[in-house]
Amino acid sequence: MSKVQAGPFSLEYVDAGSGDRVIVLVHGATSSGRIWHSVQGELAKQGIRSIALSLLGAGGSDRSALEEDYSPKSYAKQLTDAVDALDLETFTLVGHSLGTLVAAYYARDHANRLDALVQMAGPPIISELPKPGSAKIRVRNPEAPDVQARWEGQHLGLPKDVREALRRDIDNNPPERRKGQRPPWKGIDDVAANLNVPTLVIGGDADDIVHPQYPLQYYLSLNEDVRHLHVFHGVGHYLNAQAPERLANVFAQFVKDHALTR
Repeated sequence: MSKVQAGPFSLEYVDAGSGDRVIVLVHGATSSGRIWHSVQGELAKQGIRSIALSLLGAGGSDRSALEEDYSPKSYAKQLTDAVDALDLETFTLVGHSLGTLVAAYYARDHANRLDALVQMAGPPIISELPKPGSAKIRVRNPEAPDVQARWEGQHLGLPKDVREALRRDIDNNPPERRKGQRPPWKGIDDVAANLNVPTLVIGGDADDIVHPQYPLQYYLSLNEDVRHLHVFHGVGHYLNAQAPERLANVFAQFVKDHALTR
């Protein structure tokens, strides 16, 4: 694990592999950069460099007492500062789950820096909270026994020691992180429709965290000239920890076939 200074925050990251192509990996709401461990190993075998960041409050990254520092928009600013500090001129950006919102904010402001974009198992963009008395947004408690059991079963693609370390990262999340990440997520409603960057949408048809309809809806909102879709059969929400070899192969092929060359 290394550290990069992203504005006022020091963020933990893993830099694996080497090559002209670089993929930056952004994790989800309760996770850390460790979730990409096996994917990074597979990408390295294919000559692709990857950088997995742990966002603020995740893993060994800095923490903040301010909830607003944990919003997807704030994460995107931290991502911007991190890739600048790492001297990445252009790269492929991958967002998983809540990380797709971070990627959307980044793409809104810095599409010129992206060779390609991958949005995986992302939730619907909620720009306004439901009115009182209307349907509520469902938020699962990650500490509930049934949720933990499903989590374990969907992370068997990670070595046991990495899986245990990732679980500790999740258990040690600061409370401000969970609160700061809540919707609304304003300002990214029309990002997908205006993207001119090759974009791959990925989902698992057994996802029990984010319904598979939402990645499909996101795919349909993209420009037909740039959109691509890959659905994993029988795979759940944590594709990066359940089917890392297959996922890395999809990443590598997409970058090879579709990423912009500068």
